[in-house]
Amino acid sequence: MRHFGWALLGLLAGTGLAQAAPGCDLAALNGLQVADLRVVEAKPVAAAGVNPAYCDVRGTVVTRGGPVGEGLARFAMQLPERWERRFLFLGVGGNAGNLVPSANPTDRAAALGKGYAVVLTDTGHEGDGTSAKWTVTADGAADTVKRVDFFHRAAHNVTVAGKALAAAYYAARVEHAYFDGCSTGGRMALMEAERYPEDYDGVISGDPMMSFHTYTARAVVQRAALASAAAYIPPATLAAIDARVTGQCDALDGARDGLVQDPTACRVKAEDLLCKPGETAACLNPAQMRVLQAYTSPFRDKKGHVLFGPWALTDLSGAQGVAYNVTGRAAPDLADLAAPWRADAALAPRSWALVQEMVTYWLRLGPKASVADLDLDPARNVVGEKLVALMNATYAEGNARDPARLQRFLAQGRKLILYHGASDPSIPASQSVAFYRELAGLQHGMTKTQASARLFLVPGMHHCGGGPGPDQFDTLSAMENWVEHGVAPAAIVARTKPEVAAKHALKLCPYPQQGRYSGAGDVQDPANWACVAKAG
Repeated sequence: MRHFGWALLGLLAGTGLAQAAPGCDLAALNGLQVADLRVVEAKPVAAAGVNPAYCDVRGTVVTRGGPVGEGLARFAMQLPERWERRFLFLGVGGNAGNLVPSANPTDRAAALGKGYAVVLTDTGHEGDGTSAKWTVTADGAADTVKRVDFFHRAAHNVTVAGKALAAAYYAARVEHAYFDGCSTGGRMALMEAERYPEDYDGVISGDPMMSFHTYTARAVVQRAALASAAAYIPPATLAAIDARVTGQCDALDGARDGLVQDPTACRVKAEDLLCKPGETAACLNPAQMRVLQAYTSPFRDKKGHVLFGPWALTDLSGAQGVAYNVTGRAAPDLADLAAPWRADAALAPRSWALVQEMVTYWLRLGPKASVADLDLDPARNVVGEKLVALMNATYAEGNARDPARLQRFLAQGRKLILYHGASDPSIPASQSVAFYRELAGLQHGMTKTQASARLFLVPGMHHCGGGPGPDQFDTLSAMENWVEHGVAPAAIVARTKPEVAAKHALKLCPYPQQGRYSGAGDVQDPANWACVAKAG
């Protein structure tokens, strides 16, 4: 089935609102006359197995608001046959530009069956999720309309229009609305809460790209990795380092299950992995050690202020680990620092292309500029003043790093669930932890904060999924119970995918608590895990 492959699963709702909806066709939907919205495609999709029947809608929304001119955002929407008056917006990833969701896959799979009208947007431009060419006009100026739409405006405008379409289609108002996103989608969720607090009753923000200094941090590590041929760390070495680190820190949570529950409690440092005389396996040469030192240290400006938190020294290997995200799946060609993976771009780290797009288009430094030209000091993890100022000016409207801006959302009784892969090699979990701790300070304590906002760290999980940890968990049901029934999530059960050989099942605990094995019973039974106070 080609229609919305991202929501093919879900249980049919046992009860629902039997609404006499109009036909699933262009004339009927455009006849609803929703302001600024035009439907360009509408197709009924039959129920199949556990999948409910729904109307698959594609169209555009005119974007308005603020000091910039009008834009146009594409959207895609699913209108289920039986609607429970619920509305779910899914975020998208990277530099957006497409209708591919970046949100919790468990939530996505269940949404239609729960009676949600589900929507997402390309954020006001067309692209492949990596390219940032759309951020500049034909004459090389910053395209402020598309930038503002990407930052926050398109999601808000599509929210307003999407709710109106659902209400008109079913002849009933939306009772509960939620936003669910990961990575850029996680940033979109926070932006909705910060800028448009009345849009959603609850937002779910996973591994959020809340600060665009993510790019400068990645660039610092890449500069360290390109310092010499000896600096490259092959995937096999990363796997050997993982085995060594896990062996030392695995049992800190009471269970030897192959997972480090809390990477910050693991005292292994990059310098501890330096090869001693005679050692050749599961250790690093000095250049490789400096790469991991950069990776696991805070990133600062020249005045010493922390711009970005460090990554964890756990679960570095794997299909979407450090090699995939930061250092490359093959050694770079140092003869051409502007394109060190020119021979096979597929082997370049994912973040290399994103940083290059930032340098070329977002910062408008031109196609000849590269990471090698940026004012960065990988020996001290320092970013130059002019680069910091340029980043701040370029991305100011899109950053979601200030927890003070959540105050209005939370004061209205709305709810926030943050989650982050503890071993995320793309956006470090330390960012979400620092954000949450700052929020707790503003809220006058962790207890008051947890009444409306909770953070869950996912052991062993990489970026929005993957890694050796359990990456299947249901945040949407947790949010529903919290908003609709007043029951805050005391824990969320997480499991590995069925096809994963090394099975894991445990409880995700609200920060600052962490999971601990009871010491008895099956370690794969979440009932044998408890949420306890974080040691130290």
